[in-house]
Amino acid sequence: MDLFFVICGFVIYLSSTKRTTAGTTTISPAVFLIKRLARILPLYVTCTITLFLIEQHSERQTWELLFRSLAFIPVHNADQPNIFSPTMTVGWSINYEVYFYFLFLVALMFGQKFRKPLTAWAVVIFIAASLLGQAPAILLIVTHPINLLFLSGILLGALYRSDVRFPDRKMAIAAVVLAPVPILIQYIGKIGIEHGFAGVGGSLVFMLALTTIADKTLNMRCNRVLTYLGDISYSIYLTHPIVMWGVMWANERYAWGNPMSGWFCVGVTLFATIAVSALSYRLIEMGISVRAREWALEKLAARSRQALSAS
Repeated sequence: MDLFFVICGFVIYLSSTKRTTAGTTTISPAVFLIKRLARILPLYVTCTITLFLIEQHSERQTWELLFRSLAFIPVHNADQPNIFSPTMTVGWSINYEVYFYFLFLVALMFGQKFRKPLTAWAVVIFIAASLLGQAPAILLIVTHPINLLFLSGILLGALYRSDVRFPDRKMAIAAVVLAPVPILIQYIGKIGIEHGFAGVGGSLVFMLALTTIADKTLNMRCNRVLTYLGDISYSIYLTHPIVMWGVMWANERYAWGNPMSGWFCVGVTLFATIAVSALSYRLIEMGISVRAREWALEKLAARSRQALSAS
């Protein structure tokens, strides 16, 4: 999950800014908001409602929780860093992402000086994280130290756009080999295995920093399978709880694979998740999401043209 947060900040920076001879330019806040919401909302809403319908008779699932989940209105109902555990429990990270979008949106309103409000946000995190007690859930999410991973991703994006690079391929290859060592040491020694920059997040940032610089020299590429799994990773993340529910229900009803039912279910769940994710990626992410984005961008462009003609 920490890796997801860092990569999110990295991708947001690269997709929202452009390096020119005059400096770093940014896209308009409206375009940013349309693209990001169109990217995450259709699949999130679909999976949230689906899981609610499946588990609607359970004590945890309520209409109020469903409304809060769909509207990203958190309540403090879980331990940190979750804070807000929505209808689809894995969606806790999406809440952080949405509030990150909002704060980055505010930063974009400052134009080329967008780094100033982000820096101020980082300062607030350092100060508020140690002072807040029973604060509203929204405030706890926005000021939680795990947000430093988003900000680290932004810094990595700026690093990727910079002129910093290794002088030769040997040093770049050595950096790639060295990059995962701190993470391996942490997990082998069971040292600081927890969410956040002070846990595995710091090691992940170190790994990605070295890899990001090395990529400028090595121009690394993934094979098609890994690239495709990366493409459908958002679908995998949100659909796997639904798939797991379906597999467990089927296993209880039909007693699959006894006595190897455990491993059998793991295999079925894995392949079923990839299949369902591939379908949702094609129909929702590349279908509904893309059409919604293009429709909204066209409406925005039309409104801009009308405003120009009126002036």
